[in-house]
Amino acid sequence: DISDVRRQIDEALGTVAPDVEREIAFFGGSFTGIDRELMISLLEISREYIKAGKVDSIRCSTRPDYINAEILDILGEYGVSTIELGLQSTSEAVLARSKRGHGFAVEREACRLIVERGISLVGQMMIGLPDSDISDELETADFIIKCGAEAARIYPTVVFFGTELCEMAKQGV
Repeated sequence: DISDVRRQIDEALGTVAPDVEREIAFFGGSFTGIDRELMISLLEISREYIKAGKVDSIRCSTRPDYINAEILDILGEYGVSTIELGLQSTSEAVLARSKRGHGFAVEREACRLIVERGISLVGQMMIGLPDSDISDELETADFIIKCGAEAARIYPTVVFFGTELCEMAKQGV
């Protein structure tokens, strides 16, 4: 609930020393894909904390197909300093089999736009996706290094019971 945001931030800030770097991070989904008004409301609240000197920066995670010039204008206006981008794979076959909803060209363009704006980029890759092999995963890691990312996170594919991915795993795909 948006009304709880300030309380949650204040509680979290109460657990860290004032002399350490503090950041508001929007994770657990595709931040730039949520309702635009909600996204801007969250960014406005976050910017208040930056202006008050209580927080140093804002970070969010999102999908490559939810990045464009307009979104980056909004994020820039509110001082987002880091975008963690889901770059699960650079393999067209793996992206299609995993039903990511976009291809590698979209990933490459999103990275270019973010880096061009001077926003710190973190690539989030995923190992163990359907039809992926070590060669695909090394190519993805290499791309993350070469595209201008300042850091990377490597996540294993986690299969939840009752999902389409679970059914694929049962069939040995």
